[in-house]
Amino acid sequence: MELDYNSEQLIIELRNGKEQAFAHVFRMYYNPLLNYAGRILKDPEAANDVVQEIFCRLFERRKELREGFQLRSYLYKSVYNSCLDAIKHRKVETNYVNQELLDFYFSKVIETPEAELALLDEDLKGAIQDAVDKLPERCREIFVLSKVEGLSNKQIAGQLGISIKTVEAQMTTAFVRLRKELGWLLCVIFFQNL
Repeated sequence: MELDYNSEQLIIELRNGKEQAFAHVFRMYYNPLLNYAGRILKDPEAANDVVQEIFCRLFERRKELREGFQLRSYLYKSVYNSCLDAIKHRKVETNYVNQELLDFYFSKVIETPEAELALLDEDLKGAIQDAVDKLPERCREIFVLSKVEGLSNKQIAGQLGISIKTVEAQMTTAFVRLRKELGWLLCVIFFQNL
């Protein structure tokens, strides 16, 4: 029978070593964490090892859990850090990946735990629409004509009776504002569309 835990009660029961509480956490987080680790490591076995190790570590350190402990953040950050360690270890073992590729992978490909949690918590389309809606009216109009309707800068300039330079300037403004509003999501959105 599944118990309904509030976060404080769950932390107390985990700290006290209650098996039902650990089983609840395992059922709730195992598959999402395995998916996250799998996307980082690109190796299902290694991902499984990392996630199992995180749950073992949580059990071993249960007595250190305090009021206000952010379990989900802890689990995702632990998986993230363990995956980075596994990648570094694999690099040392195989000496296959050169430093530039590894740096690119760490900086551009791997999502941070914060990014992963944001993806879980936010409706991506809603976040994009909200950001676009916040653009100034003319800027939004030009951005939508370009990115939604697929018009070229020349076509937009002709349709709106403005210069191509104005279109380019407004697109630059749109990207600056969207980058500020969406942060890392912007990269994910536009890389998916390449």
